[in-house]
Amino acid sequence: MLDIRLVHDFAVVAEELSFTRAARRLAVAQPWLSTRVRQLEAQLGVPLLLRSTRRMELTEEGEAMLASARPLLAAARAVEEQAATLRGGSARLRLGTLPYGSHIPEQLALVEEFRRRWPGTSVELDIGWTTVLLERLRQGAIDLAFVVGVAPPPGLEALMLGETTQDVMLHPDDPLALEASIAPAMLRGRRVAAFTRGLNPELHDSLFAPLIEAGARLVDVPDILDFRRMGELFGPRDAIALFGWTTEEAAQQTGRVARPMPMRDGAVRFYLVRRREVARRAPMLCWELARPAEPRETPSASRP
Repeated sequence: MLDIRLVHDFAVVAEELSFTRAARRLAVAQPWLSTRVRQLEAQLGVPLLLRSTRRMELTEEGEAMLASARPLLAAARAVEEQAATLRGGSARLRLGTLPYGSHIPEQLALVEEFRRRWPGTSVELDIGWTTVLLERLRQGAIDLAFVVGVAPPPGLEALMLGETTQDVMLHPDDPLALEASIAPAMLRGRRVAAFTRGLNPELHDSLFAPLIEAGARLVDVPDILDFRRMGELFGPRDAIALFGWTTEEAAQQTGRVARPMPMRDGAVRFYLVRRREVARRAPMLCWELARPAEPRETPSASRP
């Protein structure tokens, strides 16, 4: 019989298209996770992933397996929840959070206050990037999701909890480090490291189209949060684009300085998102708790 735990691990790798990000999300070692996927491939007798030193892709069999895995895993979660109910288990809140969620003060404050008010409710954090979290939310795998920079798809609604700047990290000897802010034209001809477009296409295009138009050479980096590695890969004339939430830690690890870059939309916005039809008590309590800190509510059809 197929091991559903192997299916779960494969689905995470397939969603992230990176063993590094998937291992971080699952809080496991990368070699162990790679072995798990190979075990599933051996059980099925077909390759699921095309691996290379530069990128990872799903095979046709991998695409089909991922499509089949999602309803299977959703059904397994439903069985687990029903079992917990029959055992008289405690209430729980399943929150989707970004890999850098621990740097976002609005999220930390909301989760801490929820735990203080309802200590009997188990809070489970599921780490992923925005597009993945929205998909899990639609599937019912999580109750609420913290995401950035996108208006929710149909059937979802969002509260805007906060915002931050788009910064660029510069070498301290770079003359641009003396500037108060960095306009895209100032980076003409330079390499600029940015998060991979597939992680959040809409936000990526909004943030970095001005840089490309100005003549900067954008370099998509899958592991943009590996700050030490970024400091090693990019030279004194290169810039690293990061959200304001993470620049303090990045500066400590790379020795670079952060300068804000003006944005067309003004800021990078941070949202709490839910499905409209959900009626479970724990997510409803968390949603209502988030409302007082909400600058404004964004209708599902609007664009931030």
